[in-house]
Amino acid sequence: MQSIAEFLSGKTLFVTGATGFLAKGFVEKILFSAPDVERIYLLIRPRLRSNGEQVSEAERLESEILQSRAFERLRNRWGAAYPSVMAEKVVAVAGDLTEDGLGISAGQRDLIVEDVDFVVNFAGTVVFDEPIDSALEQNTLGAARVVTFAKACRKAAFVHVSTAYVSGKRTGRIPESPFPQDRSVSDIINGSVAGFDLQGEIDAIRTFAKKVKEASKAPGLEAAFLKQLRRQDRGKRVTDYRKAHQVEALRQRWIRKQLVDEGMRRARRFGWNDSYTLSKAMGEQLIVKLRGDLPTAIVRPAIVESSLEDPEPGWVEDLKVADPLIVHYGKGRLSNFPIDPGIVLDIIPVDVLNNAVAAVLLRVHGSREMKVYHVASGSQNPVRASEVVELVYEYFKTSPLRDRKGQPIEVRPWQFISRRRFSCMVLLKYKLPLRLLKAAVDYLPTRWVSRYRRRVMAMEAILIRLESLLDIYCGYTHLDCEFETENTRRLFHALNPEDQRAFNFDVTRINWRKYIQEIHIPGLKHHVLKEGDGAPSSVTVEAD
Repeated sequence: MQSIAEFLSGKTLFVTGATGFLAKGFVEKILFSAPDVERIYLLIRPRLRSNGEQVSEAERLESEILQSRAFERLRNRWGAAYPSVMAEKVVAVAGDLTEDGLGISAGQRDLIVEDVDFVVNFAGTVVFDEPIDSALEQNTLGAARVVTFAKACRKAAFVHVSTAYVSGKRTGRIPESPFPQDRSVSDIINGSVAGFDLQGEIDAIRTFAKKVKEASKAPGLEAAFLKQLRRQDRGKRVTDYRKAHQVEALRQRWIRKQLVDEGMRRARRFGWNDSYTLSKAMGEQLIVKLRGDLPTAIVRPAIVESSLEDPEPGWVEDLKVADPLIVHYGKGRLSNFPIDPGIVLDIIPVDVLNNAVAAVLLRVHGSREMKVYHVASGSQNPVRASEVVELVYEYFKTSPLRDRKGQPIEVRPWQFISRRRFSCMVLLKYKLPLRLLKAAVDYLPTRWVSRYRRRVMAMEAILIRLESLLDIYCGYTHLDCEFETENTRRLFHALNPEDQRAFNFDVTRINWRKYIQEIHIPGLKHHVLKEGDGAPSSVTVEAD
């Protein structure tokens, strides 16, 4: 059987979301393990610096991808030839997921549609509480624009990376099958007939966003913003120019809150947890609707975390899904949270996902059947929340984080508490004291106001973080489901032994103790928190 590397020899890929964590790891893996790939086009959106200067797609390719830590082993392999090899293999394409035709120039588009063999879509927002209009544009309509682009390509197959949690609040076994076009999660749970109007929802979200932005300019709302600023700026001299900027910042904050709240409300009405999973599910529905006979596969990962092996153990960029809880715990800020200790935390290292995506390329080309692949560990190698918590506690007991003075932070054993009890704790420890402090500030002498205002802002920041964690995570920390992985397992077993080693996505090999304590948390400390004794070293990760 032809290997993945042999199959990709001379092939051309078009990859979206290229500056993101998942796509960056995927591109590096292809370049490293299938070095004879002809070319990889990367869709990159030029952006503006804070000073208004534009950062071009070529500059972003160089600074955010080619010079990133993820590409270090490629730099080591090629040495002085690295720049010329990358210039030959990797091409930045200026574009934007939110624009028709992906915002690609006519000249580049004409070249790409003739050249490309695979379109791989990693693009979109992964923020759970993204404003609903932004989530719609990126995860739903963005997916539609990418599949439309793939259809325009002369010989391309299409692979879309979604999320396993498009299943929303469904429990039990979740099948590897396309999401129905005309049903919501609530329809599926309740056994209802088709009742989800996809186009109607798209139109409703756009209409709501337009109305919110219009309402934000109402005189009464601006008066409320000015009243808030008078309290906030008491004792300060504020220019009219600065005040205008403050009013605009409050207006944008108000707009964002309305759109975030609407996304959560709308998602939960239909059985999803948040705007992220709602918009990703709607994106899948549009792909099914639009793809026609385009060879298509959907890959649905579970909770994607740091790498197991490639490009190095523990490689991660920013805090991923479970990491805010781990970091808050390690810093002594959080020792309890509403989590069902018996649920499975379905964790997938990012390189396991990307190996599976590479294998899907081998199967999707030339196939008219659309397959869904769950990349998940829970059905074959489950790790429960209680086990993860204990492993994290053990780690921080012996390898604590440090405070600003360099002193070790002591962690307490984790407590599994109810949501109601957690909310009561937040009320007594933060909400009530904050209300009293806010009221007191109005009666303090002017010379004391600045100091107490800083305390108010610090307490508000903590409260916002806690309420955000509660709102976002509780839909997942009590979700008892199992993602079927038969398609993914068959895909792995169909590979030849060489590919099973080079593109290994067999989750049964993962030793969770070693992964969490010797790879993942050390990786977080090194790559994100910028502390520790260096990157995790290579360890044996096979399950005992």
